[in-house]
Amino acid sequence: MILIDTSTIVAWLDKNHEDHNTSSAAIVEALTQDDVAVSVVTLAELAAGGRTREAIEEDLRGMLFVEVTSDDSYTAGRVFAQTPRKQLVPLPDFFIRAQALERGWKHLTNDRRRIAWWPQIEFLFGN
Repeated sequence: MILIDTSTIVAWLDKNHEDHNTSSAAIVEALTQDDVAVSVVTLAELAAGGRTREAIEEDLRGMLFVEVTSDDSYTAGRVFAQTPRKQLVPLPDFFIRAQALERGWKHLTNDRRRIAWWPQIEFLFGN
């Protein structure tokens, strides 16, 4: 299973995004290699960006939505607690990466920041 990050989804959906072509290719490759999943945290981030639920569900048709568990939450909090506070790191990234870690899934993302805090995750990049 490959968990696709919000950063890759956003670039894929926006034809004017600088990473649109590479993200699109990465998602197509992920779909041909394995099953793909999207966090419900990504659903929240896309909704916050103004997309309707219907549009999100249509765009992500065929992808599994993954709920956040208490194990995911605990792991996200523990890793977040290790980060320098001056960096203002967005906690949603930690929930998504914790989901990949807890399930042993690969993680497709365009966000190369802070991956050192997640050495157990196999990262794939869409940019």
